[in-house]
Amino acid sequence: MQPIIGIIGNFNGTLIPEHANLPISYIGQGYLDAIKKAGGIPVIITPRTSLASISTLIERIDGLLLPGGKDVDPYFYDEEPSLKLGAIDSTLDRFEIEFLRQAYEKNLPTLGICRGLQIANVFLGGSLYQDLSDYSTLSVKHNQYQTAPWQELTHSIKVTENNLIADFFGPYARVNSFHHQALKTIAPKLSPVAYSSDGIVEAVIGEDFNFLGVQWHPETLYQDHDDSFKLFVHLICEAKKFAKKR
Repeated sequence: MQPIIGIIGNFNGTLIPEHANLPISYIGQGYLDAIKKAGGIPVIITPRTSLASISTLIERIDGLLLPGGKDVDPYFYDEEPSLKLGAIDSTLDRFEIEFLRQAYEKNLPTLGICRGLQIANVFLGGSLYQDLSDYSTLSVKHNQYQTAPWQELTHSIKVTENNLIADFFGPYARVNSFHHQALKTIAPKLSPVAYSSDGIVEAVIGEDFNFLGVQWHPETLYQDHDDSFKLFVHLICEAKKFAKKR
């Protein structure tokens, strides 16, 4: 049985000539290919779907992937926008937060990547650094202006013992890095399990929610790095278990 994995897409409201001057909903191909390779069926969910439709969607999918994307609107963690805040999409934020609320209630297996980790932290009561320059001990190049290719491992992480990330990556690993925001206050129901050398949280596990989140981009690494591919395999395995319990 191939489980169905919902992937919440991004929205581009710009009029695009190649698309009949219409806005588009989209997702990076790497997310789709990684899910397919791991044995799942990826389904793109547009964030312009109505909130009322989420309960129906939750009943049709066996797992959820929250991808990278725009900055999270600081309104959702009770902060005013910094001068360093990047592009936001409050409609997407609101949609993902409601999707997470219902996923949490059903303990739907969920993988958060980059922004996906950040929005989950916000949903569960945490906050973000609106820009990494606000982080006082920053000493590693994390940001989205990384000059290395997406497929390059660019900095190290240290992983705590006795958790899934340690099982997949061991005590130390190297990852890629394309973000300018990061977790600040960690939500009480998330356990940090990996850190960069300057202390940025790089991975978390849900304490009472079947959630795994990473700050890097395994969808660009999975073809050449088995440890990153294991994140998708884990999601598919958990989704299969979830589907059997329905």
